[in-house]
Amino acid sequence: MKLIRWFIVVVIIAIFVGGLFYYKASLSSGTQMQADFEPSAKVQAIRAQRVNYQKQLSVIGEGHAVTYITLKNELAGKVVQLNMASGDVVNKGQLLVELDHSEELALLSSARATIKLKKQTLQRYQLLEKASRISQESVDLAQAEYSIAMADTARLEAIIAKKVITAPFNASVGIHNINVGQFLDKNTEITDLLGVENYIWVDFKVPQTYAQLLVNSEVKVTVNADAASLGTSSTAIISSMESLYSKDSRQLMYRAKVLNSALDIKPNQLVKVALPILQAQSVITVPSLAIVRDQLGDYVFKLIKDEQGDYRASREKVVLGDSIDAQVIVIKGLSADDLIAAKGAFKLRQGLKTNFDQANVGG
Repeated sequence: MKLIRWFIVVVIIAIFVGGLFYYKASLSSGTQMQADFEPSAKVQAIRAQRVNYQKQLSVIGEGHAVTYITLKNELAGKVVQLNMASGDVVNKGQLLVELDHSEELALLSSARATIKLKKQTLQRYQLLEKASRISQESVDLAQAEYSIAMADTARLEAIIAKKVITAPFNASVGIHNINVGQFLDKNTEITDLLGVENYIWVDFKVPQTYAQLLVNSEVKVTVNADAASLGTSSTAIISSMESLYSKDSRQLMYRAKVLNSALDIKPNQLVKVALPILQAQSVITVPSLAIVRDQLGDYVFKLIKDEQGDYRASREKVVLGDSIDAQVIVIKGLSADDLIAAKGAFKLRQGLKTNFDQANVGG
């Protein structure tokens, strides 16, 4: 019985001693693993790119119709014929609005009959004058009366023409509220006529501090650009410019031609106009995500391979220029094809080991 008890005691002591040795071995192994572990950060790597860049100035432009008028009637009258609807496209010479001119037509018939009579009288007097049977004074009086009758006829024809309003050019009709039977006072605004052309003008102003642009040079026009969209852009050609600067703003007005097939610009619509102000030059660009900023300036992290073949972050101070969409120009501090951290650069510090997909290095 005593042997069994001693055996149990020995077994317990053996288990305790074995557990103690195992615990010490585990601590030693963990310490060694911690000593071998080195923190690292995963980033997106990209190479600095060299691109051609031309500095531009962005100004506000305004669309202007090539041909446009507000249609008005010169004389008062009642509408007897209406040959246009809002939004119609009409052709040059097409009848749009006819005002009542029945009285003028009656007077015109009388005037034409008077012309015929005065002409016959003049012809008879001229024959009599040749035969010395009538004085020259009578012939002159007949000539004057004939000329007056002609003038009265021309005046009535002009009045009738003013009451028959036609399209002065091919145009799109604006919205109007004119109806047959409606009486129009003189100079009533009937509707707008917008010429049907395949292009539109864009006018914009440039301050005198910038060099003058050349006629036939190119600018970029952008419509519908806002905080959520870059808008739609197209090249436009400068067709003309003012001969003097504005006295109030010291700016020079330019006019560019934009094809309707390229951009849908309405008259009076505001657009953005980008124009070159310096010669094109070769610059180095990096993604804006690669820039790390603090109170001492702007930095990027270059990724440099060490002796073990690992890439480590090297903090490099840079001097930045303009932004180009999601890219930033680096004036000083980088060379073309330098490997840098882009997305995730904010996690890095000097000498930190980095991991990235080397098969998909951007740039």
